[in-house]
Amino acid sequence: MLDSLYEKALRKKDQINTKLEEIELSQVDASGQWIDYPIIESGSDINIAAGDGSINKRRFLPFIFYAIDAEGIIHTINGLKRIESSEIDIISHHKYVEDRLRSYMGIFEIKNALRMFKEHDVDLFLFDGSVLGNIIRPFPIERELKEQVKEKIREKYLPLLEEELKSSNIKITSSKFAGEIAEEFNDNSEPMIYLENLENLLVISELMKQGKKIVAISKTSTSTEYFDSKVPDIAIFDMYSKKQGYSKPRYSSVSEVKRDFPVRNDFLKSLTFTIFYARLDDHKNILKFELPYHAKERDIKNLLMNIKKISAEGYPLLLKKAHNDVVIRKTDLENLSKIIGFQEKSGREMLNE
Repeated sequence: MLDSLYEKALRKKDQINTKLEEIELSQVDASGQWIDYPIIESGSDINIAAGDGSINKRRFLPFIFYAIDAEGIIHTINGLKRIESSEIDIISHHKYVEDRLRSYMGIFEIKNALRMFKEHDVDLFLFDGSVLGNIIRPFPIERELKEQVKEKIREKYLPLLEEELKSSNIKITSSKFAGEIAEEFNDNSEPMIYLENLENLLVISELMKQGKKIVAISKTSTSTEYFDSKVPDIAIFDMYSKKQGYSKPRYSSVSEVKRDFPVRNDFLKSLTFTIFYARLDDHKNILKFELPYHAKERDIKNLLMNIKKISAEGYPLLLKKAHNDVVIRKTDLENLSKIIGFQEKSGREMLNE
């Protein structure tokens, strides 16, 4: 099979390269949206923290084994300080597994950040990925669970969840009610997933109260809101200029989301995000930035100068370190499985994988 793929690659090389040339020739003029600007390092003495998380899973025939690792990190006069959290567990096979585990990881990352704000003097906290996406992305269970079930969960378990969240313990707090919910709803997983979704929105809301201290940074993006092109905005800006600079900001109001949020609706819909792209060093990667407030260009320049101070090769060093610290590799998951003592076949052994 692979031999035929290699042969096809040789046959289609010119055809694919022609398509690439067509993409470059059809490049949108980004001159009206991009500003070449030499970003100098700030002389201000501010405390910058960063956080990231990682998740990996291994499918066994009767269940899924997963591991989560998350870290918040800040550089202080006494060196690097960390807030770490992790979890390993099993989860049943169902169609919401991917969304559910992604939500778990996000909760760990955000709770790390919230504790960091409590324990340290943080001026900026850098997140890897999109915060806005986590807020506005609809969770499938919202559409499928009956409204009367959702109302019952909000009335009975939401106040209990909010009380438990006052603790600074970093865990999936809603899991405390798993037994009660399973008994009340005939062991269906959907009501429990809904409560976990409420927890996710609650902790995101708490984080957003930090306002101008929050910066979300993405290395990749498929967004096309600037140019409405088949080519992502980040690629268009990258082809247009290789110099340091930033794009003119765009603003996105959460109130434009058509659905209502089951918790903190008024607060979440009051949020406006500033979205822009920037390159911190010539010929390095363009990054996408999200700020949970209405930032002007002078705010963007000051922010980039502060981030440039703790960056190398065009990327914040603390974010890179946090990522490297938490990444869970396949071998890590296999070793964890052995420690737990899992003997059941995953289904891949028949293929000698």
